[in-house]
Amino acid sequence: MPTLPHEAVNKLFVDRTSRKIFHGYVPNLRSYGSVKNDKFGFIVTASSYYSDSFHPVHAFNGLYRSGAEGEWKTSGETLNFWIQIQCPDLDRLWRIALRGKDSNTQRIYKLRLEGSTNGDTFTTLYEAPNPTFIGSEVRYFPTETSDSFNIFRLFCLEAEPSDPGLSFMQLYVFSE
Repeated sequence: MPTLPHEAVNKLFVDRTSRKIFHGYVPNLRSYGSVKNDKFGFIVTASSYYSDSFHPVHAFNGLYRSGAEGEWKTSGETLNFWIQIQCPDLDRLWRIALRGKDSNTQRIYKLRLEGSTNGDTFTTLYEAPNPTFIGSEVRYFPTETSDSFNIFRLFCLEAEPSDPGLSFMQLYVFSE
């Protein structure tokens, strides 16, 4: 690997060097009522959700839209709840983007991002300092890992009392 400004690299080096992809990895997973868009191979689940109008897939709908069919919200859970996405391939993350709901009584404030290859054993990729409020602005959180995973889970340890959730979630990966 070159270390000095005047050292050259060859095509093989460039082709094998991972780069951060600045476009979100997860495509628009918009659903229509009970019809879920799972044709891309991404499967979104959660520990609970309020109704089909607030299904977890809505966190990945590609646009922010407040309310029904624009957000995921829990069914009253405020401690130890999660949303996860299973991706079709193993990927290495470098950051995640999150946006909470509009109300200041529905914010998530203690969370961690986890990765897995089997859905049973999870590795912590990022743990936010407490409190870190996920409110009505998109926030980006770095992840530092050299491992690849195909299941990513946002595990929320604590949140405010009124049906917390997300209106936007996106993964950013390395090209490998």
